[in-house]
Amino acid sequence: MNTKSRIQNIAIVLSGLLIICGFGSFRTEDEAVMEVQQEIPTEENGFLEIYADGERISVSGDMMAAEVSPQEILTGSPVIYDRFRRDGWVFEWLISDYHDDHLFFLEDGVLVISREGDREDVQIIHVKAEGGGGIWVSVENKFEYVDVNYDGISDLLICTGSHGNQGALTYYCFLQTENGFVECPTFTDIPNPAIDAENELILSQWRNSAASHSWAEFRYQDNVYTLQRELREEIWDAEKNIWIWTVNGEVIGRSDELSAEETEDLLYSENSEWEILGDRWQTLYHHGLMADYSIYDEP
Repeated sequence: MNTKSRIQNIAIVLSGLLIICGFGSFRTEDEAVMEVQQEIPTEENGFLEIYADGERISVSGDMMAAEVSPQEILTGSPVIYDRFRRDGWVFEWLISDYHDDHLFFLEDGVLVISREGDREDVQIIHVKAEGGGGIWVSVENKFEYVDVNYDGISDLLICTGSHGNQGALTYYCFLQTENGFVECPTFTDIPNPAIDAENELILSQWRNSAASHSWAEFRYQDNVYTLQRELREEIWDAEKNIWIWTVNGEVIGRSDELSAEETEDLLYSENSEWEILGDRWQTLYHHGLMADYSIYDEP
């Protein structure tokens, strides 16, 4: 065998070894991501979360409480996996990101619901993800299991994070029925919600701008949440520092016509109609108020 033939044979053998060892093979981005072995945290007090600052994570079927393959129910690669246990239910929440045919960035959200000890009886709910631009919320502050339509049965809320210049917090809402859970998108439209069980209302408060604030009452009727009343305060004359207050667009007071005591009786005191410093306005997330800006405190 001449020298040239020996060199060719050696090259063939080396190439084969490289292939066997896996070197020189090509992997897609998704395959590379799925090979990453992130540390799986320990579930504590019914909460578990896998999150890597928005980077893609690996979630396999054997990590799920329900007998479901994440790859079969999600579009794209998962970026958040949360688990929440309450009242015999196991809620698993996943968000993925992907690009469509036009290369637009999109997100997919899926809620997987099962019962403790039963992996096979599973409900899967696909939702329009509201994560884009939202500020991440830790798993301990993300879930609420509370009756929000006042039928005596607790419902599931999942915080979407805070959004926009005014930092309004919103929640996905899944109402519990005899046939499982049903998403209620109109609840997600309510910023910074609070529970007023005594009056069977959902309360809301938010900043329209630095010089305008609103407080509102919503009622659940005919499977949707509808606005009943909105109190709005806003600057009327910045130079003279005159503020006005309206309810559903009708003026109920002006700062240049009311004394401080009269304003207190109109809006703030325990005997006032709105009592916007009262406990009933404390939000689900911050347990804070717009009136004293504690709504922006950390939970």
